[in-house]
Amino acid sequence: MMIFFKNSNRKLFYLMRTLSVILFLVIHFNLFAQNSYTIKGHVIDAKTSDPIPYASVYIEGTTTGTLSDINGVFNIPFDGDITKCTIIASFMGYTKKQVKLNKSNVSRDITIKLKESSKQLDEVVIKSKKWENPAWPILRSVQDNKNINDKTKLKAYQYESYTKTDIWVGNVNENFKQKKVVKDILNSFDNFEQITDETGQPIIPIFSAETHSNLYFIKNPNAETEEILKSRIRSLGPDDDEMVSQIVGSSFVDFNLYRNSFLFLNKSFISPITSEWRNFYDYTLQPKKVDINGIQCHQIDFEPRRVEDLAFNGTIYIADSVNNFALVKIDATLGKGANINFVDSVHIDQEYIPILQNETYAWLPKKQDFILSVGKIADKWAKVKINIKVSNKGFIIDKPKPRKFYEQPVVVDTDAYVNSNAEYWNKHRPEKLTLKEEQVFSMIDSAEDTPRVKLIAGVGDMIISGHKKFGKIELGPIPFLYANNSVESSRFQLGFRTNNEFSNKIALSGFAAYGTKDKEWKYGGTFRYITNREKWSIIGVSYYNDLRRVSVNQANFNSRPLFIAALRWGDMRYPYMEKNASLWYETDLTRGLNIIGKFSKRILDPLFPYKQEGDFENGTPTYDRLNGSELYFKLTYGLGHKYVATRGHKRKLIAQDNTPRFTIDYTLGLPDFLGSNYGYQQIRIGIDQKLAIGKYGTSSYVLSGGIIPTKAPFPMLAMPFGNNVPVLYNRFAFNLMNLGEFVGDKWASLQLMHRFEGNILNRIPLIKKLGWRTVGICNIMYGELSSQNSNQAVHPQLLPGEVYDPSRDAKPLQSDLPYVEVGTGIENIFKVVRVYTIWRTTYQTVDSRNFGVYVAFGLSF
Repeated sequence: MMIFFKNSNRKLFYLMRTLSVILFLVIHFNLFAQNSYTIKGHVIDAKTSDPIPYASVYIEGTTTGTLSDINGVFNIPFDGDITKCTIIASFMGYTKKQVKLNKSNVSRDITIKLKESSKQLDEVVIKSKKWENPAWPILRSVQDNKNINDKTKLKAYQYESYTKTDIWVGNVNENFKQKKVVKDILNSFDNFEQITDETGQPIIPIFSAETHSNLYFIKNPNAETEEILKSRIRSLGPDDDEMVSQIVGSSFVDFNLYRNSFLFLNKSFISPITSEWRNFYDYTLQPKKVDINGIQCHQIDFEPRRVEDLAFNGTIYIADSVNNFALVKIDATLGKGANINFVDSVHIDQEYIPILQNETYAWLPKKQDFILSVGKIADKWAKVKINIKVSNKGFIIDKPKPRKFYEQPVVVDTDAYVNSNAEYWNKHRPEKLTLKEEQVFSMIDSAEDTPRVKLIAGVGDMIISGHKKFGKIELGPIPFLYANNSVESSRFQLGFRTNNEFSNKIALSGFAAYGTKDKEWKYGGTFRYITNREKWSIIGVSYYNDLRRVSVNQANFNSRPLFIAALRWGDMRYPYMEKNASLWYETDLTRGLNIIGKFSKRILDPLFPYKQEGDFENGTPTYDRLNGSELYFKLTYGLGHKYVATRGHKRKLIAQDNTPRFTIDYTLGLPDFLGSNYGYQQIRIGIDQKLAIGKYGTSSYVLSGGIIPTKAPFPMLAMPFGNNVPVLYNRFAFNLMNLGEFVGDKWASLQLMHRFEGNILNRIPLIKKLGWRTVGICNIMYGELSSQNSNQAVHPQLLPGEVYDPSRDAKPLQSDLPYVEVGTGIENIFKVVRVYTIWRTTYQTVDSRNFGVYVAFGLSF
């Protein structure tokens, strides 16, 4: 029995072994026949054994292949007999390597060693559907690691910054040298050594500044504050060192490329590492890594897919996986094809360094070189170049200061303008200035003293500030010097204001005006005391006796001088004389949040027939005086709006991002208070925003609305702004509507303008050279007038020889029918001219203006 079972087991064993071999061969054959083999391996440098990422690996004689990953590893599924295959690996800068597959190497990882080649290899085209640009995986890794590498992910950071800004005129031709003012400047340089640019060509310095500052950032909500410690400025331009010093700090060229776009020159530039990189750029990965400050980096060249986009040409250096694919350096240039006025090129060179403190890791900007080249405007003109160099040190991360520290975007130390000695600047400069660089300041001082330069600088200053400066006193505003309207005919006005040379705390202003028709003097004055400059805390008092028109204080009021000046022109329709005494207080509660509280005593004498209650008796017009006491409160929140203080103690908006600005105000008329004969309430809200919509251009809109829930005198009701100035376009008005044409106590409006930034006309070759830009316009107003405010007798002012015409009455809008204007326009004609065509699509009458062509002028990039 035992022998039998032994023989049986032996036979069974041999049978099972035979079946196993047969089964193995069948399975093995089927694996080859059914395309289930995967060739695995990695590609390395034969000399250093470093992995070679994105090498081309393919099977000879087929279209099957792949690219090695970032660690040099590859996997190739294959159909066919694997033992008859040869795989080929290649990479630019290396010699092509062939490896024949056999049973011994196909079952394990294959190591392919590539040797450097003395000549560049021909490009290998992989036709596999899985092939992709080898730069793309790196760019995807950049996106995946943005939350790690972007400096704004930190709770806070701060660093010390030195900024050197220079503006000079280059490519000076003989025609330009013959200009009298240029001759004066060149003559003033006789005692100095000639200054040249990087090509050895002579240049004329016109502006030079050094700024030493500290920059601070805090998160949630994001806020950045630059503290200007010292500023040294020499300029042949406008005389406003206070404003200029706030602009030439490092924060104004602190571009965060981790954002999809960044704003400069009021344009939205597309970052080369935007999340939509494939839509805007083409990329080329260079074969070998490069060392940047001890960090191994992938070098990727890029160029815009469309030359008309605000996109760059250049090179980015991305850290390898050890440093989380951070942006280490960028060297990029924007060319002429981007359709930016006057600009030949924009060059950005930025470097970042890793900072590790308290186990927190971040990449912060070490230095930046920014160059803006302005091309020739005319044959007899030269070129202008702006060079801003920034160097940062002393980095501290995740140590935030109290939130109130970040309330202002720019803070200027009280002694920032006090002359600092050479020792101070030598201590804080990253490198010593050359003798030629140091003499630039003296050269500008010398040129500034020439009579013609003084004259031109004065005119330029007048255009920018709107005032003519005479030391501590300035005359203006220039746009208010003359106006012509139905009440005064010719109006002549002279005003003044003090500046920071008069006082850093007190600001005085006043005006006197006279009308040749009404022969009345108008006058007014304002006193403002700045209690806290950093928080912009101001106490003010004012008084004026002046001509006003209904609607000036209503709707979405805009305080630009040109806009206010335009309201003094044309048919006043509903004018009145007002005596107004006001006391107010203004302050920033926190960063971006401003509040104003004001009390006003007003006496209004209508110059148009007006009766507060009921109709005119026997058709005889009356002119009811209004005596009021009003409280006014306004909140404004705009975190993305950046202001600087001017020498006239005003704040000027000089930058804004894509975040909206919100306003809300409330007016309360106090009846029976200090002789008041009326009372009312009004609430208004407003939102304005500028949106960069990538390649589609930029939209800006103003959305506003309000309600007067109580009974209110006619002059306090809302009238949408019309445009009474012929031909000239007003961005903030309904241009085909007359001032005083409509009235209401409930309203909502939208004013929208979209600039295509040349994206339409740039596609037409002949027009592209002209640099024209298309614009779309849509203005909509809803409104109505309640019954409680319709029982007032009102007629427009009658001009000499006129009789009452009901068509000139202000009418309420129908609640179900908005007033609508739509239009198109072409901007940038001869760089400064803008032409708009506007259609009025509702409320068309025989007397209404239903179509108009308007012109505007303005310099813009």
